[in-house]
Amino acid sequence: MNKQLEKMKQKQERERRKRIAEEKHKEWVQKKREEERRERERKLSKEMAEKATRELEKMHLQEKAEAKYKEWLQKKRADEAEKKKKEKEKEIEREAELQEKKTRSEKIFKEWLQNARNKPRPVLNGYDFPHGKSTGSADRNSYPAPAYCNPIPWKPIHVPPPKEDSVLTMKKNKRPVSCQPHTSSPMGSVDSTGRLQEAKGI
Repeated sequence: MNKQLEKMKQKQERERRKRIAEEKHKEWVQKKREEERRERERKLSKEMAEKATRELEKMHLQEKAEAKYKEWLQKKRADEAEKKKKEKEKEIEREAELQEKKTRSEKIFKEWLQNARNKPRPVLNGYDFPHGKSTGSADRNSYPAPAYCNPIPWKPIHVPPPKEDSVLTMKKNKRPVSCQPHTSSPMGSVDSTGRLQEAKGI
């Protein structure tokens, strides 16, 4: 009986230990799973936080980029508006200058036209218009009256004779010859010997 009781006690003790061991194993497994779950949740929370941070940074960068783009676009539109304004001002100035030139030209033309009307016309004195009056006959060989007459009469240019001719003349006549041109008279002219020559008819 004692042996049976002893065996029973041992068996119960083993079962108790086994049950305790199983409970402890269960607790450890449950604890381990809980730790793993918490770790997963922590990692997931960390990843979500990092992702949210990245998204937030991305949004900030995008907002900053949009603000920069809006600022650039506004500046560009302002520059274009300023450029168009300057071009318009230049166009207005150019039109004003052209109008001023046109007005000045018209004024000058009117003054010239008025002076031309008030200016006395030249007297026609040609072959077909003796004393400014028409003879009624047209001659194609006649020339029109000149539009301008020089008031200073024409004078021939004095050209001195060559040196060789003057030397030969001096040897021939044995006296110097004057370089002054001989004045012709209606009756004749005086040569180097002092003799009067008859004038030749033209």
